[in-house]
Amino acid sequence: MSKKYELGFTVSSLTDYTAEATELLRAGILFNDDMKNYSFQTGVKYIEPLNIISTEVVFQPTECGLNQSGDTTFTEKDITVSKYAVKKRFCVGDLENKNLPLAPGSSMDSLDNQIEVILTQQIQDNTKLQVEQDLWLGTSTFINGWFDMLSACTGAISLDTYSATTVTSDNVDNVVDDFMDNVTDAMWSRGVLTIHCSVATYNLYKRNRLTANYFHDKQDLGAMENWVFGYEGQVKIKGEAGLAGSNYMMLTWDKNLWIAVDEENELSYAKWIFDDVTDYLWYKQYFKLGQQIAFCGECIHNMY
Repeated sequence: MSKKYELGFTVSSLTDYTAEATELLRAGILFNDDMKNYSFQTGVKYIEPLNIISTEVVFQPTECGLNQSGDTTFTEKDITVSKYAVKKRFCVGDLENKNLPLAPGSSMDSLDNQIEVILTQQIQDNTKLQVEQDLWLGTSTFINGWFDMLSACTGAISLDTYSATTVTSDNVDNVVDDFMDNVTDAMWSRGVLTIHCSVATYNLYKRNRLTANYFHDKQDLGAMENWVFGYEGQVKIKGEAGLAGSNYMMLTWDKNLWIAVDEENELSYAKWIFDDVTDYLWYKQYFKLGQQIAFCGECIHNMY
């Protein structure tokens, strides 16, 4: 005789957890600490203008009768968001057969009431990785990615010697030097700059510095983040999970890279729903995301 599955959580507990799951989505994916390094535009329903101001300041030696001087350039770019939706279905019986946490004393027939927490974390971890890949490299389905945008952007700066060159532990220091040689005065005025690269390239740079006996001067700034040797306090090098498998590198100031979300017209959400008729557990997740580059002429890359 078959036995009706009795979930360790109840429908009300799933409903209560929706608010927490949504908060995890926003805090862990859309507004995590790394995302805060970039510029944000909220309230983007689909396409909104991103207004960029570039002002030239010219000093004059007189106090009276000053003349108009210096140009102010207004540039408008579109910033577009795409809808990211996830819907997953879990069979309660299958979950109970996968050695997932069970409620103590349940005789192996009742899921632990934290199962939604575990599944949510797994789904959102994978979502975060996919979002990072989309932001940097883009997809044909959702968003273009900063590198794809940069390749079609007027004024982007290509390396002099090491463009389209495979980065190795032997040449990575020369590649980084090529980046530094192309930094413009305007870029230096922005403050701290960052070379964004794959985690593999970042580790190649660390290995290169170790071989050159300079690694003792390193200053870790966080996970996969360090100062470029000789440019401490000026230029960082950072390994990005979203660039896994890519040889691409980009140097710019982080606020030059824009991320767009909605969170005004439509709010992101993550929620669990249990169907008591079919014993299916449903997970639904929804948010909007897009990106843009403000000043392409202040981005240095090694794509071509």
